[in-house]
Amino acid sequence: MGVTERKEREKEFKKSLMLEAAEEVILEKGLDSLNMDEVALKAEVSKGSLYQYFNNKNDLVLGICNKATLLLNEDIQKVLTKDLPGIDLVHMIGATFMSFVSEHPEYFRAMRFHDNLKETAQLEDSTYHHSCRDNMENAFTCMVRAIQIGMQDGSINSSYNPKELAILLWATSHGMVNMAYQHQNAQHFNLLDDLGINLKSMFEGYMKLIGCGIATDEQKKNYDSQSFFEKNGNA
Repeated sequence: MGVTERKEREKEFKKSLMLEAAEEVILEKGLDSLNMDEVALKAEVSKGSLYQYFNNKNDLVLGICNKATLLLNEDIQKVLTKDLPGIDLVHMIGATFMSFVSEHPEYFRAMRFHDNLKETAQLEDSTYHHSCRDNMENAFTCMVRAIQIGMQDGSINSSYNPKELAILLWATSHGMVNMAYQHQNAQHFNLLDDLGINLKSMFEGYMKLIGCGIATDEQKKNYDSQSFFEKNGNA
Protein backbone atom coordinates (compact mmCIF):
# COMPACT_ATOMS: atom_id res chain seq x y z
CA MET A 1 0.00 0.00 0.00
CA GLY A 2 1.39 3.39 -1.02
CA VAL A 3 1.76 6.37 1.29
CA THR A 4 -1.01 8.32 -0.46
CA GLU A 5 -3.45 5.41 -0.26
CA ARG A 6 -2.65 4.82 3.42
CA LYS A 7 -3.21 8.47 4.26
CA GLU A 8 -6.52 8.45 2.43
CA ARG A 9 -7.65 5.37 4.36
CA GLU A 10 -6.64 6.97 7.64
CA LYS A 11 -8.55 10.11 6.68
CA GLU A 12 -11.70 8.15 5.87
CA PHE A 13 -11.39 6.13 9.09
CA LYS A 14 -11.09 9.28 11.19
CA LYS A 15 -14.04 10.87 9.41
CA SER A 16 -16.08 7.71 10.02
CA LEU A 17 -15.32 7.88 13.76
CA MET A 18 -16.46 11.50 13.88
CA LEU A 19 -19.74 10.67 12.12
CA GLU A 20 -20.36 7.76 14.49
CA ALA A 21 -19.76 10.08 17.45
CA ALA A 22 -22.25 12.58 16.02
CA GLU A 23 -24.82 9.81 15.53
CA GLU A 24 -24.41 8.77 19.17
CA VAL A 25 -24.98 12.34 20.35
CA ILE A 26 -28.13 12.61 18.21
CA LEU A 27 -29.47 9.32 19.58
CA GLU A 28 -28.71 10.30 23.17
CA LYS A 29 -29.75 13.95 23.20
CA GLY A 30 -31.50 14.75 19.92
CA LEU A 31 -30.47 16.67 16.84
CA ASP A 32 -31.07 20.09 18.43
CA SER A 33 -28.48 19.31 21.13
CA LEU A 34 -25.75 18.37 18.66
CA ASN A 35 -22.65 20.59 18.94
CA MET A 36 -19.10 20.39 17.64
CA ASP A 37 -17.48 20.39 21.11
CA GLU A 38 -19.35 17.30 22.28
CA VAL A 39 -18.77 15.43 19.03
CA ALA A 40 -15.02 16.14 19.22
CA LEU A 41 -14.96 14.93 22.83
CA LYS A 42 -16.85 11.73 22.06
CA ALA A 43 -14.72 11.03 18.97
CA GLU A 44 -11.57 11.72 21.04
CA VAL A 45 -10.24 14.25 18.54
CA SER A 46 -9.47 17.95 18.84
CA LYS A 47 -12.09 20.46 17.80
CA GLY A 48 -9.62 21.76 15.22
CA SER A 49 -9.33 18.27 13.73
CA LEU A 50 -13.12 18.01 13.54
CA TYR A 51 -13.26 21.29 11.61
CA GLN A 52 -10.77 19.90 9.09
CA TYR A 53 -13.47 17.45 8.00
CA PHE A 54 -16.68 19.35 8.66
CA ASN A 55 -17.24 23.10 8.23
CA ASN A 56 -19.91 23.42 10.94
CA LYS A 57 -22.79 21.57 12.60
CA ASN A 58 -24.87 21.65 9.41
CA ASP A 59 -22.04 20.10 7.43
CA LEU A 60 -21.67 17.39 10.08
CA VAL A 61 -25.36 16.47 9.93
CA LEU A 62 -25.23 16.43 6.14
CA GLY A 63 -22.23 14.11 6.40
CA ILE A 64 -24.53 11.73 8.31
CA CYS A 65 -27.18 12.26 5.64
CA ASN A 66 -24.66 11.31 2.96
CA LYS A 67 -23.79 8.13 4.86
CA ALA A 68 -27.47 7.34 5.39
CA THR A 69 -28.50 7.80 1.77
CA LEU A 70 -25.56 5.69 0.59
CA LEU A 71 -26.63 2.83 2.89
CA LEU A 72 -30.27 3.18 1.85
CA ASN A 73 -29.24 3.08 -1.82
CA GLU A 74 -27.33 -0.15 -1.22
CA ASP A 75 -30.41 -1.76 0.31
CA ILE A 76 -32.65 -0.56 -2.52
CA GLN A 77 -30.24 -1.73 -5.21
CA LYS A 78 -30.27 -5.20 -3.64
CA VAL A 79 -34.04 -5.26 -4.18
CA LEU A 80 -33.56 -4.75 -7.92
CA THR A 81 -31.38 -7.88 -8.11
CA LYS A 82 -34.32 -10.09 -7.09
CA ASP A 83 -36.12 -12.10 -9.76
CA LEU A 84 -39.61 -10.79 -8.98
CA PRO A 85 -42.41 -9.01 -10.87
CA GLY A 86 -41.92 -5.26 -11.03
CA ILE A 87 -44.91 -4.58 -8.80
CA ASP A 88 -43.34 -6.69 -6.04
CA LEU A 89 -40.06 -4.81 -6.47
CA VAL A 90 -41.93 -1.54 -5.99
CA HIS A 91 -43.51 -2.90 -2.82
CA MET A 92 -40.18 -4.15 -1.50
CA ILE A 93 -38.53 -0.77 -2.08
CA GLY A 94 -41.27 0.80 0.03
CA ALA A 95 -40.84 -1.81 2.75
CA THR A 96 -37.07 -1.33 2.65
CA PHE A 97 -37.46 2.40 3.20
CA MET A 98 -39.84 1.80 6.12
CA SER A 99 -37.51 -0.75 7.75
CA PHE A 100 -34.48 1.50 7.27
CA VAL A 101 -36.14 4.36 9.12
CA SER A 102 -37.32 2.07 11.93
CA GLU A 103 -33.83 0.64 12.42
CA HIS A 104 -31.92 3.91 11.96
CA PRO A 105 -33.96 6.86 13.28
CA GLU A 106 -30.81 9.00 13.57
CA TYR A 107 -30.27 8.63 9.82
CA PHE A 108 -33.81 9.72 9.06
CA ARG A 109 -33.35 12.77 11.31
CA ALA A 110 -30.35 13.73 9.17
CA MET A 111 -32.33 13.20 5.96
CA ARG A 112 -35.16 15.39 7.27
CA PHE A 113 -32.59 18.01 8.25
CA HIS A 114 -31.29 18.00 4.67
CA ASP A 115 -34.81 18.49 3.32
CA ASN A 116 -35.40 21.44 5.66
CA LEU A 117 -32.13 23.09 4.64
CA LYS A 118 -33.23 23.06 1.00
CA GLU A 119 -35.29 26.14 1.80
CA THR A 120 -32.25 28.09 2.99
CA ALA A 121 -28.93 29.27 1.56
CA GLN A 122 -27.04 27.24 4.17
CA LEU A 123 -27.20 24.06 2.12
CA GLU A 124 -24.73 25.35 -0.44
CA ASP A 125 -22.10 25.82 2.29
CA SER A 126 -21.85 22.07 2.85
CA THR A 127 -19.35 19.86 1.09
CA TYR A 128 -21.89 17.02 1.32
CA HIS A 129 -24.85 18.75 -0.30
CA HIS A 130 -24.25 17.44 -3.81
CA SER A 131 -23.49 13.91 -2.58
CA CYS A 132 -26.78 13.78 -0.66
CA ARG A 133 -28.66 15.03 -3.70
CA ASP A 134 -26.98 12.50 -6.01
CA ASN A 135 -27.72 9.63 -3.60
CA MET A 136 -31.40 10.57 -3.45
CA GLU A 137 -31.57 10.84 -7.23
CA ASN A 138 -30.05 7.35 -7.50
CA ALA A 139 -32.73 5.97 -5.18
CA PHE A 140 -35.38 7.63 -7.31
CA THR A 141 -33.85 6.06 -10.43
CA CYS A 142 -34.14 2.63 -8.79
CA MET A 143 -37.86 3.20 -8.24
CA VAL A 144 -38.29 4.25 -11.89
CA ARG A 145 -36.47 1.09 -12.98
CA ALA A 146 -38.70 -1.13 -10.80
CA ILE A 147 -41.77 0.49 -12.40
CA GLN A 148 -40.37 -0.03 -15.89
CA ILE A 149 -39.71 -3.69 -15.11
CA GLY A 150 -43.32 -4.01 -13.98
CA MET A 151 -44.60 -2.43 -17.16
CA GLN A 152 -42.46 -4.79 -19.22
CA ASP A 153 -43.55 -7.94 -17.37
CA GLY A 154 -47.22 -6.93 -17.32
CA SER A 155 -47.61 -6.45 -13.56
CA ILE A 156 -47.90 -2.64 -13.66
CA ASN A 157 -50.31 -0.65 -15.82
CA SER A 158 -48.26 0.78 -18.70
CA SER A 159 -50.56 3.78 -19.19
CA TYR A 160 -48.61 5.63 -16.48
CA ASN A 161 -45.51 7.72 -17.10
CA PRO A 162 -42.81 5.83 -15.11
CA LYS A 163 -41.13 8.98 -13.75
CA GLU A 164 -44.42 10.63 -12.78
CA LEU A 165 -45.55 7.45 -11.05
CA ALA A 166 -42.20 7.19 -9.22
CA ILE A 167 -42.60 10.77 -7.94
CA LEU A 168 -46.12 9.97 -6.73
CA LEU A 169 -44.94 6.83 -4.95
CA TRP A 170 -41.95 8.55 -3.34
CA ALA A 171 -44.12 11.43 -2.13
CA THR A 172 -46.79 9.20 -0.58
CA SER A 173 -44.31 6.71 0.87
CA HIS A 174 -42.33 9.58 2.42
CA GLY A 175 -45.53 10.67 4.18
CA MET A 176 -46.07 7.13 5.47
CA VAL A 177 -42.47 6.80 6.62
CA ASN A 178 -42.55 10.20 8.33
CA MET A 179 -45.67 9.19 10.25
CA ALA A 180 -44.01 5.93 11.29
CA TYR A 181 -40.95 7.87 12.45
CA GLN A 182 -43.04 10.28 14.51
CA HIS A 183 -45.02 7.41 16.03
CA GLN A 184 -41.82 5.73 17.21
CA ASN A 185 -39.70 8.75 18.11
CA ALA A 186 -41.91 11.76 18.87
CA GLN A 187 -43.09 11.56 22.48
CA HIS A 188 -46.22 13.64 21.93
CA PHE A 189 -47.33 12.09 18.62
CA ASN A 190 -50.25 9.93 19.75
CA LEU A 191 -52.47 10.03 16.67
CA LEU A 192 -52.19 6.35 15.76
CA ASP A 193 -52.58 5.22 19.37
CA ASP A 194 -55.60 7.48 19.86
CA LEU A 195 -57.22 6.02 16.75
CA GLY A 196 -56.30 2.46 17.71
CA ILE A 197 -54.31 1.96 14.50
CA ASN A 198 -51.50 -0.58 14.25
CA LEU A 199 -48.54 0.77 12.27
CA LYS A 200 -47.81 -2.48 10.44
CA SER A 201 -51.48 -2.94 9.56
CA MET A 202 -51.61 0.61 8.22
CA PHE A 203 -48.57 -0.02 6.05
CA GLU A 204 -50.15 -3.23 4.76
CA GLY A 205 -53.22 -1.23 3.77
CA TYR A 206 -51.07 1.38 2.06
CA MET A 207 -49.22 -1.31 0.09
CA LYS A 208 -52.46 -2.92 -1.08
CA LEU A 209 -53.95 0.44 -1.99
CA ILE A 210 -50.91 1.33 -4.08
CA GLY A 211 -50.72 -2.14 -5.54
CA CYS A 212 -54.31 -2.21 -6.72
CA GLY A 213 -53.95 1.32 -8.07
CA ILE A 214 -50.96 0.63 -10.32
CA ALA A 215 -51.48 -3.05 -11.15
CA THR A 216 -52.78 -4.32 -14.46
CA ASP A 217 -56.25 -5.90 -14.41
CA GLU A 218 -54.67 -9.34 -14.67
CA GLN A 219 -52.28 -8.67 -11.80
CA LYS A 220 -55.11 -7.47 -9.53
CA LYS A 221 -56.51 -11.00 -9.59
CA ASN A 222 -53.42 -12.21 -7.75
CA TYR A 223 -54.10 -10.06 -4.69
CA ASP A 224 -55.45 -11.87 -1.65
CA SER A 225 -55.56 -11.42 2.11
CA GLN A 226 -52.05 -12.80 2.63
CA SER A 227 -49.69 -10.40 4.35
CA PHE A 228 -47.32 -8.66 1.97
CA PHE A 229 -44.52 -9.11 4.49
CA GLU A 230 -45.22 -12.84 4.86
CA LYS A 231 -45.46 -13.24 1.08
CA ASN A 232 -42.03 -11.70 0.54
CA GLY A 233 -40.30 -13.09 3.61
CA ASN A 234 -40.08 -9.78 5.46
CA ALA A 235 -42.31 -10.59 8.42
